[in-house]
Amino acid sequence: MAPAALPIIKLGSLLIKTLAKPASRRVKHEFSRNESTRRLLLSIGQATHSFSSRLTIWSAGYKVRTINPLSSENALTSGADFVGEAFVFLVGGGLAILEYNRSKQKDKIKELAKHKEAKQFNETLQTKLNALDERLFALEEVVKQQKSSIFNLTGKKYIDPQITDV
Repeated sequence: MAPAALPIIKLGSLLIKTLAKPASRRVKHEFSRNESTRRLLLSIGQATHSFSSRLTIWSAGYKVRTINPLSSENALTSGADFVGEAFVFLVGGGLAILEYNRSKQKDKIKELAKHKEAKQFNETLQTKLNALDERLFALEEVVKQQKSSIFNLTGKKYIDPQITDV
């Protein structure tokens, strides 16, 4: 019994997903250190706070009047968390898309092989049909050549069979 092949691609994608989490922490840390990306994280943090607060208020059935902004430290943390989670999501989504495309390519190759096999089978059947047609034609010729001798003995007349195209 042959050993089953290891799903190397799937194991590799699992490894990449696992490594994406520490990488996202590193991205959050690096973004927090630079002043321009720090401002971006503050904006992202305030936007996510505003969006989630609006959704919470709307889902409770109330109208939104004002949303108090987060403190800069909380907004920075919220923005960094969002960027880290977005990084992990993009890595996972990218791997899922690659796996989907790989699966589709395998299916296409299988379908092409099946089509080729069916075409080859049809060609074999057509060759056999042509051979049978030739044999039938040869037999009809033999019957036509010998019809006078066979039917003259019995006194009957030979009638050609009516061939219909199928």
